[in-house]
Amino acid sequence: MKNIIITPAQIKRELFIWLLCLITGTGLNIYAIIYYETMWSELYSQAGYVIILSFVLYLILWLFRGLFRLIRYLVKKL
Repeated sequence: MKNIIITPAQIKRELFIWLLCLITGTGLNIYAIIYYETMWSELYSQAGYVIILSFVLYLILWLFRGLFRLIRYLVKKL
């Protein structure tokens, strides 16, 4: 069986991608606060939803990245 080695560079890259998803979620939350003219206290009171949204965005990106790698592999194979 083949050993799987995850390098520190790969971990940093994935954490950076998740951080971008978290920043995107926070930006969407700020946009919603401004658009619906609600109180700014929702910025921290809705933090749980923002974190869940960031994981959902990360999962969607992960799926697209996997699909892209699969297509790239199949094109090289031909």
